[in-house]
Amino acid sequence: MKNFLLLVITTLLATSILSACAAAPTEAPTATPLPAPTETVTPEPFQGVTLYYENNAQFEIVSPEGRHVFFDVVDTSLFSAQPTANDILLTSHGHTDHYSSTFAKSFPGQQINFKEGQIDLPDVKVKVIASAHNADDPLATENGTNYIIIVDMGGLRIAHFGDIGQDKLTDEQVKALGTVDIAITQFDNSYSTMNITNKKGFNLMDQFKPKLIIPTAHVSQPTITFAVGRWKGYVHTGPGGVKISRADIPAEQSILIFGPLASTYQAIYKLPSWK
Repeated sequence: MKNFLLLVITTLLATSILSACAAAPTEAPTATPLPAPTETVTPEPFQGVTLYYENNAQFEIVSPEGRHVFFDVVDTSLFSAQPTANDILLTSHGHTDHYSSTFAKSFPGQQINFKEGQIDLPDVKVKVIASAHNADDPLATENGTNYIIIVDMGGLRIAHFGDIGQDKLTDEQVKALGTVDIAITQFDNSYSTMNITNKKGFNLMDQFKPKLIIPTAHVSQPTITFAVGRWKGYVHTGPGGVKISRADIPAEQSILIFGPLASTYQAIYKLPSWK
């Protein structure tokens, strides 16, 4: 009898424990929160140009899409890249320090050499207009003494003046130039009767007031002294080109000096490096 009662009590206890376990809520496992995904920021593509100064009046300007525009080429060893069929060659006049007929004959892309003309491509627009190497030279549509090359690319208007030697620009030239962001020009050249005394190069710039002026090798210390006295001065002394976008164009009229003498001018005039 005693054993029977013990069995009954044990059974009741076991049943009670099982019922309590079944009734108790099951606690859900705690989830470890995942780290927030890191946002990947894609840099905006560069909208501007990469500009190389290579020799004398030889410049190379690259569009954001990678098209190279070559100006007044005489030394092909200085290129940042070899020309392709997508590239453009432009020449202000036929003097041997601005033009290589051998290179022009082998150039694979479009070209306009010392004549008026236009090139219209999705990323580059070119307009070449007649000018004069000396004040009395006629303005000829073809085989003239000098041409102004106007290039729109990378959101900028760039004008290369070759060896212009006019006393003043004509109304038609000023209208064709429009609003120029970057002007590439000379300031001292005896073959154009241009010097610090007559300030012809400065007078030409005053007619249309480009924001950024880049002198070619036809300069002198007196003209640089005068230039950095009237305009904000910068230098580029490092190797390679500089990137220039619309946002980089200074609010005040400025001059940017390239080339082998840039470091010397920087030391003399305490000029800042181009950003």
